[in-house]
Amino acid sequence: MRRALFAVLFAVLVVAAPATSGVALADEDEAGNSAALTERWAKTVGGDADDKLATGVQTDDGYLVVGWSNSSAEDGEYDGYVAKLDRAGQTEWEHSYGGAGTDKLFAVEQVDDGYLLAGMSSESADAAWTGWLLKIDDEGDVQWERTYGDGPSAFWSLASSGDSVYVGGWQKDSTAEAWAMELESDGTPVWSNTYDTARSGADEYVSSVFVDESGELLLTGTIEGSTFDPADAWALKVGTDGELQWDKTYGGTEFDRIHDAAASDDGGYVLAGRTASDDADDQDGWVFKIEADGTKAWEHTYGTEKKDGFFGIHNDPDDGYVFSGNKHVLGEDGADGWVVKTDSRGVKQWGDTYGEGYWDKFWPVVEGHDGGYLAIGESTSYSENRDGWMVRLGGPVEAAIEDAEANSSGTTVRFDASPVQTVRLSDSNVSGVFSVSEEADAEVLSPPGEPVYAVTMDSPESVADSAAMVEFTVRTDEIDANVSDLRVAQQTDDGWSVLETTLVEESNGTAVLSATADASATLAVTAVDAPTARIGGDLVVSVGESATLSAEDSSAPNGSLTEFEWTIDGDSYDGETASVSFDEPGEYPVNLSITDSNGIGDKAAGTLVVNDEPEISVDTPDSATVGKAESFSADVSNDVGNATVTWQFGDAEVEGESIEHSFGSPGTKTVTVVVEDEYGATVTEEVTVEVNSQDDGVDEAAGESTTGGDGGVPGFGVGAALVALLAAALLARRGN
Repeated sequence: MRRALFAVLFAVLVVAAPATSGVALADEDEAGNSAALTERWAKTVGGDADDKLATGVQTDDGYLVVGWSNSSAEDGEYDGYVAKLDRAGQTEWEHSYGGAGTDKLFAVEQVDDGYLLAGMSSESADAAWTGWLLKIDDEGDVQWERTYGDGPSAFWSLASSGDSVYVGGWQKDSTAEAWAMELESDGTPVWSNTYDTARSGADEYVSSVFVDESGELLLTGTIEGSTFDPADAWALKVGTDGELQWDKTYGGTEFDRIHDAAASDDGGYVLAGRTASDDADDQDGWVFKIEADGTKAWEHTYGTEKKDGFFGIHNDPDDGYVFSGNKHVLGEDGADGWVVKTDSRGVKQWGDTYGEGYWDKFWPVVEGHDGGYLAIGESTSYSENRDGWMVRLGGPVEAAIEDAEANSSGTTVRFDASPVQTVRLSDSNVSGVFSVSEEADAEVLSPPGEPVYAVTMDSPESVADSAAMVEFTVRTDEIDANVSDLRVAQQTDDGWSVLETTLVEESNGTAVLSATADASATLAVTAVDAPTARIGGDLVVSVGESATLSAEDSSAPNGSLTEFEWTIDGDSYDGETASVSFDEPGEYPVNLSITDSNGIGDKAAGTLVVNDEPEISVDTPDSATVGKAESFSADVSNDVGNATVTWQFGDAEVEGESIEHSFGSPGTKTVTVVVEDEYGATVTEEVTVEVNSQDDGVDEAAGESTTGGDGGVPGFGVGAALVALLAAALLARRGN
C-alpha cells in the first residue's frame, strides 16, 4: 500500500500545466530566428542511485541547487539534497537532510542570513509525508526545521516578503486540496488554509506562490482528475488572511497542467506547463499570460508531435521569458532538456535542446552570473542512473582555479571556446573562479583602431588588482588588418591604453598575441596603425655650427604624437626638436623614438654630419713646353666623406687627383683645382704655368691635350698629324 501511495504521489509531483482550447500548435522549427546560447559547461551531482535537482538560486559567488538524492540515503529512501557550486560549476559543499523516511526539497529562497528550503518529509518509510520547511546557513548547516500538516502533504513552492514566509502545496484526505500558509521568519504559523473546487473527485495542487506589496497572494497550480476533464490550469487570488477572493481555470478538455509561473513586470503572471487539448497531437509546451484579475492576455504552444512540456519559467531581466522543460527528440520515450527564449508576449526568439542520452529534463533556469542562464534538472546521459544535472548556457567562459603547487612560480588558467587562450597569474596560491565574457559589440566600447573583439575578464578578488599575462587568439582569415598591426588595448578610467603586444606565433590561420594587463579588466584586440618616426632638420652642418633636428615629419594615423626622445651621440634630448653643435668634424649617430596617444611607438635612426673644408696640396710644373705632356697632382686631406678633385684648364675640365696635360700654345697659363666633398664643402686653388714654344719650329698654334692616368700620345698635335698624312701619301705614290 505504501508503494502504491508513493507511486501516485510521485506522479502528482511531476504534474502542473494548462492548455487552452483553440490554441494552434507552433512548430518550433518555423519560429524564432535568433541564435541559441552556447553550452559553456554541464555538470552532474549525485551517486550510484537516483538523484534529482528541482530548482536553485544564484548566490553572490555561484549557485545553490536543491532536490533529493537516493544515493546519499542509507535507508534506501530519499533525502533532501543541497549543493553549493562556484561559478564554474565546481562543488564547494553538499549536504543531505532528513531522517529515516522519504525527504525531498522542491523550493529554495535566499534570505539575509542563509536559505529557506521547502519540501516534504516523512518520519519513517511507512509514515505519511508532511510539509517540510528548514533554514540553513551559508555553509549548509541547519538553523531550524519544522514540519506541517497531519496527513499526506507537501510544500511545492516558497516565497518571502519582509519577515513573512509563504508556502504553497497540497494536503490530502480523500482527495488532494490546494494548501497555502503564512509563517513568521522562524517558521511559526500565522495562518493556514486549503482550497477546493466543486469538481467531484478532483485533486487540487499549488505549484507557485507570489506575494504582492499588500501581502495578498496569487497562487497557480492544477486541478486534476475530475470526471469530465482530466486536468486544467488554475489560478487563485488569496487575501492577507488566507481567504479566497477569486479563482479561475484555464485549458481545454484534455490534460492541461501548470508546473511553474513568474510575475510579469506589469502586474500580471506568466504560466508554463503542457497541454494535450484541441490541436495538440500529444502534449506540447504551453505558455500563457494572465492579468492581475486572472483574465487571459495571450497564449502559445510549442513542441513536436510527441510529448513535450515546460516545467520552468524565468523572467529574463533583459526582457521576455525563458521556458525550460524537455522535448522528445530521441524516439517515442527519449527526451532532451529543452530551452525556449521568447519576447514579452511569449513569441519565440530561439530554442534549443541539450543532453546526450536517453532521458534529460530541465526544471527551471536561473539567471547566470554576467548573463546567460543555469538550467537545472535531471539526466541519464552521464550514468546508468538518474543524476542531478546543471547546464551553463551563455554568459562568460568560466574556469575554476585550483590552488597551485607551493613551489610553482604562478598560476595558469586555461579556457576553452574563448578568444582568450590562457591567463597567467604571478601568484602561485590562487583559488576561485576566473571568467572571460566576450562583448557583443566591440565598436560600442570605442577602443582605438579597428576592433576585432573585446572581452571582460573577471578574476578572483584576491588577484583583481594584480597583473596577468594574457594570450589571445585571432583568426587571421577573418580580419582585413595586417597581423603586425594587431594590438591589445585595456579600458581605463580615462579611456583606453594600448598595451605592449607580442606576436607569440602565427600558424594555420591563427595568430596568438600576448600582453600584460590587469587581471580584472575590459580588453580589446584591435588593429591600430603604428606611428611613423622621421628625422628631419639640419642633418649637415659645419664644425661649431648649431644643428636643429626635427621630428615634425613624423606621423600618427590613429592618434597624436605625445612623446619624442632623441639620442644624439649618446646624449638624450626630449621634445619635437633637438639642437646640438660639435667642435669636431664627424658623422654622429642620431636615434629618434616617438609615442602616440595610444601608447604605440616607432623609432628612426639617422646620421648628423658635422663637416669641415677639405685641405689640398698641389704639385704642378712651373713651366711646360707646347705639345709636351706634364704631370699635375693634388694631395687632399678630408675628415668627413669622400672628396672629388676637378682640374680646370681654361674651357677644359678633368677629374682626378693625378692627371697629365699638354698645352697647345705658349704663354702664362692659369690652372684651377677645385676640391668638393660629398656634403658640399669646397676649396679652390689656382696655379700658373709658363708654357714655351718648341725648339723645332712646329706651328705654335698646335692644339692642347690632357689625359689622366690612361694617357694618349702627349704633344701629338694638329701639325704633326698633317706631316704624317703627307708622308703616308708619298709612300703610297711611290709604291704605284
